Amino acid sequence: MATGRVDGEAALGRNLVRRLAPEPVGQDRFVGRAPAVPARIYGGELAAQTLTAANATVADDRVAHSLQCTYLAPGDPAHPLAHTVTRVRDGRSFSSRAVQVHNDGRLVLTATVGYHVPDSGFTHQLAMPAVPGPTDLPTIEEADGTAWTRWTARDPDVEMRVVSPDLPDALGRRRFWCRIAADGSGDPRTQTALATYLSDLTMVASIRLPHEPVDAKQYLMSTLNHGLYFHRPIQASDWHLVDHYSPVAAGGRGLALSHMYNQDGALVMTGIQEGLVRPLPPDCQ
Repeated sequence: MATGRVDGEAALGRNLVRRLAPEPVGQDRFVGRAPAVPARIYGGELAAQTLTAANATVADDRVAHSLQCTYLAPGDPAHPLAHTVTRVRDGRSFSSRAVQVHNDGRLVLTATVGYHVPDSGFTHQLAMPAVPGPTDLPTIEEADGTAWTRWTARDPDVEMRVVSPDLPDALGRRRFWCRIAADGSGDPRTQTALATYLSDLTMVASIRLPHEPVDAKQYLMSTLNHGLYFHRPIQASDWHLVDHYSPVAAGGRGLALSHMYNQDGALVMTGIQEGLVRPLPPDCQ
């Protein structure tokens, strides 16, 4: 039984890796597809495909240190995703790429990716919060006071363990452990793409949590832009603690921040996301 479970998880991980790697169709042009669940293309999947397309145009000695995405329109999984990469600059230590993604004739995303040849220097970081380990915590389905969509809870490519939330928190703080179901690849670019897939799971939810019950969605949330900073190497199949919260909401928009730590306590990735906030119409189901 144990062997079958491991083999099944490995298959899921390999399928996700293939899905996040759009197919080359010409000079710096790539085509990808996304699954039909959820109904609109998941933003983390779109961002991860975009990063993978850009990765294919950069020399092997450098890895992404930043990804900045602007979402322009919802993506329809019934149609392919056409990625066009522009080689903005290649220097001795840094490279820059710009990506446009079209879906059914519409521009749905623009992105810039920064690359750096890994270097040495001084270090400091925000300390990882003291929370129970993943094996001591419940899954999304078992936990009380969670605020994730039904699709997130059932995503076969991701495992999550939920830290008991402080429901009255004024900043909508939520903490959880997560990992890709299985992927043993040591390729740092693949791991960065998988971490990008994980990065969009819950960030925008923290904007609404101070204003409505966790089990009753009253606001429409839509991601406007999504920025990631990769500080250290990531192995996405290992458990990582995600600490996310919303420092501000105003003017019909909100901001969410996210820090991802590995089990050794190292801060490996930071995310910044801006979301649109609108009350749901009375007739919305």
